[in-house]
Amino acid sequence: MKTIFRIKILLAILISLCYQPLLAQNKEIKGIVTSAEDGEPLIGATISVKGNEAQGVVTDIEGKYILQIPNSDCTLVVAYLGMRTQELKAPSSGILNISLEAESMSLDEVVVTGYGNFSKSSFTGSANTLRADMMKNVPVMTVEQKLQGMTTGVNITSSSGQPGANQSIRIRGMGSFNASQEPLFVIDGVPVTSGSLSTGGADAAYMNNSKTNIMSTLNPSDIENITVIKDAAAASLYGSRAANGVILITTKQGKAGRTQVSLNIAGGFSDAAVDFRPTLSGDQRYELLYEGLYNYALDKQMKSPSEYASQEIGKYAYVPELGYTDWRKELLRTAIHQNYEASVSGGNERTTFYASLGYNSQEGLARNSSLDRYSARLNMSQKVGKYGEVGANVMFTQMNQEMNEERGSSINPFLDVAMLMNPSMTVRDKEGNYIGAYPGTTFNPLRDILTDYNRTRMTRMFSTGYASIEPLKGLKLKETLSYDYTIQKDSRYFNPMSAAGPKSGSDAQTSKGFIEYGKLISSTSLNYVHTFNYKHHLDVLAAYEIESYQTDKASGERSRLPSNSNLVEPDNASVLNSFISSTQAYRMLSYLSRLNYDYDDRYYIAGSFRRDGSSRLSPKNRWGNFWSVSGMWHLSNEAFMKPIKRILSDVKIRASYGVNGNQPNSLYGYMGLYTYGQSYMGGFGSYESSLANPNLKWEKNYNLNIGLDLAFFSRIFLSVEYYNRDTKDLLYSLPISATTGFTNYLSNVGQLNNKGVEFELRTINFATPHFNWSTVLNLSHNSNKIISLNGQLEQSIEGTWFIHKVGLPYHTFYVKEFAGVDPQNGDALYYTNTLNKDGSYSREITNDISKAQAIPYKSVNPKISGGLTNILNYKQVDLSFTLTYSLGGYSFDKLGTYIENGTSNIYSSKYNLPAYAMDRWQKPGDQTNVPRFVYNQSASDNNSSRYIHSTDHLRLKNLTLGYTLPREWTRKVMVNKARFYFSGSNLLTWAKWNQYDPETPVNGEVFCEAPPMRTFSFGVQLTF
Repeated sequence: MKTIFRIKILLAILISLCYQPLLAQNKEIKGIVTSAEDGEPLIGATISVKGNEAQGVVTDIEGKYILQIPNSDCTLVVAYLGMRTQELKAPSSGILNISLEAESMSLDEVVVTGYGNFSKSSFTGSANTLRADMMKNVPVMTVEQKLQGMTTGVNITSSSGQPGANQSIRIRGMGSFNASQEPLFVIDGVPVTSGSLSTGGADAAYMNNSKTNIMSTLNPSDIENITVIKDAAAASLYGSRAANGVILITTKQGKAGRTQVSLNIAGGFSDAAVDFRPTLSGDQRYELLYEGLYNYALDKQMKSPSEYASQEIGKYAYVPELGYTDWRKELLRTAIHQNYEASVSGGNERTTFYASLGYNSQEGLARNSSLDRYSARLNMSQKVGKYGEVGANVMFTQMNQEMNEERGSSINPFLDVAMLMNPSMTVRDKEGNYIGAYPGTTFNPLRDILTDYNRTRMTRMFSTGYASIEPLKGLKLKETLSYDYTIQKDSRYFNPMSAAGPKSGSDAQTSKGFIEYGKLISSTSLNYVHTFNYKHHLDVLAAYEIESYQTDKASGERSRLPSNSNLVEPDNASVLNSFISSTQAYRMLSYLSRLNYDYDDRYYIAGSFRRDGSSRLSPKNRWGNFWSVSGMWHLSNEAFMKPIKRILSDVKIRASYGVNGNQPNSLYGYMGLYTYGQSYMGGFGSYESSLANPNLKWEKNYNLNIGLDLAFFSRIFLSVEYYNRDTKDLLYSLPISATTGFTNYLSNVGQLNNKGVEFELRTINFATPHFNWSTVLNLSHNSNKIISLNGQLEQSIEGTWFIHKVGLPYHTFYVKEFAGVDPQNGDALYYTNTLNKDGSYSREITNDISKAQAIPYKSVNPKISGGLTNILNYKQVDLSFTLTYSLGGYSFDKLGTYIENGTSNIYSSKYNLPAYAMDRWQKPGDQTNVPRFVYNQSASDNNSSRYIHSTDHLRLKNLTLGYTLPREWTRKVMVNKARFYFSGSNLLTWAKWNQYDPETPVNGEVFCEAPPMRTFSFGVQLTF
């Protein structure tokens, strides 16, 4: 018996000894996986050991899991569809609770409205939200450029590609004639000024040219997300400022936890995004001008055309002593840029903070253009007691901008390389001294752009402070006070020999000006949020706001400076040429309210009402009422949808209708004004400068939006929207008889309509521990149409090649229709387009342009535009890129009217010619659109469709490729994250017409503006 007992003891010891290694090799890890956004448990999340993902476990209905791991040194991989995959070190404690953040493609992202934040699934209006991770590392200076191709219904163009230049944004088309057509920008809940501030005017010629964009003062790296509001559901809360949509920007805030320090250093170079207006080489120009002279002699039946051409060609085309001049090389350059940004953020449960410093420097393509920006930001919030909170967001920026001329001036470097300067013109003599470009002149654009200057310094401080208290659960009282202060200083100098357009005589001219702008906003709001019986959700807001604006500006110009070129201050000049100054102010008071209600996350209704009173309108029309109603049926939350929810995971039907408005740009537009400062017979004088219109009232926008949102398998998200936008009582400078002493006056006339369809497809193509791939495809179609002008006028011819006509888009060309080139003799042909009795046009062809009639032709507006974005991550490698496209739009080449309009001016003005001039007709049977080239050929009309070109294009707008070093490497040097990246913008462009950039100015008229830059940037991001 004892023997048996001893054997059992021995066996137990042996089993115990054998089992100990097994226990040592297996360890249990358990915890809960939740969503970082709402803290809710995630069902079906996978937790596995890195390198052996097939043996993982999934979370249960409460988000809990238990995982056996082989040892304590392994790395765990946590993945969930639509969430960011995390890799975490196995904890020694055996407890690991995990919070996963949503992918940027998640359907339920946050919609920021400025008067409260909502989840995408509960928002009844039309909005698109872009998170910082979708916009990161795009090498641009302004936030507007980050939006291109990223959201539906938003079209962004620029009249200049210079760094920091002003941008034009249209959300769902243009909604006004003369009032603002730009959206309202809101930063951290406070409306701000966008666009340009300019001291320029008739008396301070060419100063600034409205090229400095005040939004360039905002450092894009400080942005957390951007929300674009397009319908009335949320925009009507902003009343008179939201007629053209709202762009809400939320800057980064600190988060409770360990303090994090980030450093971003980048640099690179830029060239033109397109081959800007390629021109003839010296030999090509010689060949073409010789041919023109030969053809002229041939038509005149001279005895020896070749002898005549050989005798005359030396007047127009020749090889200079030092060889042909490459003006592009002389005037343009490869631009260099560099960025340095540092930020620190963190906090605890009661205090959070985010602070950043930035320096950005970017050269322009022309030698005399650049932008330097110094920026700083501090965002803080502090809990006060149990129920209170205070906070402040402070931004300080200083920008120094140097601009090149872009108008019809001989110191416009882009006009020079495209037309004014030909290869036979010279820059320097043998000793390297600047000389006249051709005999008998001192004209030299390189000397002028290096000695003349046009500079702007903009300093901006934007500060917002708030305090809130929650005396009762769900009831919050909040006061926000904001002050936006900007001062812009402009300076301009022309050297004594400058051939600048606004300069006359031989004296140097110097100008200086400033504009000081201040805007104070006070907002007091009371917000109540409560849930009744777990199914009734109520959100009520009431607020009172005051907005006060002041601006002060002055500028002057003097001449007759000392010979010393360093003495360029206006005070050193002896003659005062001009001086202008003004002070303006306005105020607006507003009352607003909002109600949101939903039942059981299925039925949503919302309404808003705002009443604005503006000093820009007469007392009897001062107050305007703006409102909206909206609703949504969250169909997928109905019980009958449960059987198919695994396939059709989300369905929403939305609708909204509302009214918002626009006020006059002029602060005193309803008043009859007098202008003083005039001289009359040696005494002071004045004159009546504008007619009074006490009946001037608000311009109103009536906005309907219907939307459908679908989600399949929780990874394919489709959104389709239809909208109709009517603008009535348009603010318009109505032409009147000049016998009144005026040519127009500001009034409310006409109606404009925009309607269209938007389509967005978002997909999560792959979501695995090692590979993630998401895609966004968006498409927009907008139809713009004038409904009425003044009730009596059917059409108005605007300038030389535009028409405003009832039933047509606002930007419609009015030209004689080009019919190509006669293949037998090379003549330019045109359709007569005489109007028949039945309203049709006669399509006879003539080579006499005087017999052709101008007709409404193409429109600037594209039929379809949009973008395609892909975001990919594979282990430590990340790749993202955006393609933008536009189809069906047209532009007018204003420069073409100079260089294609007959040949007499080509010879007399010594212009260069476009490269496509070599495609001219030469012999019978040639098929081309470029007529025969003949010296002294009479000029044709400059309003021909020959100068209208398609803007169809596809562009690789942005691309970023990055590599993050493994953490086991970086931890050794106390770096939390180290990422190296390449980023580029406007890298490739495929355009139907490739002579200039297809992203033309908003009115479609193209001259010689600086093209956008193709930028290559290389950088490193470090997080400590």
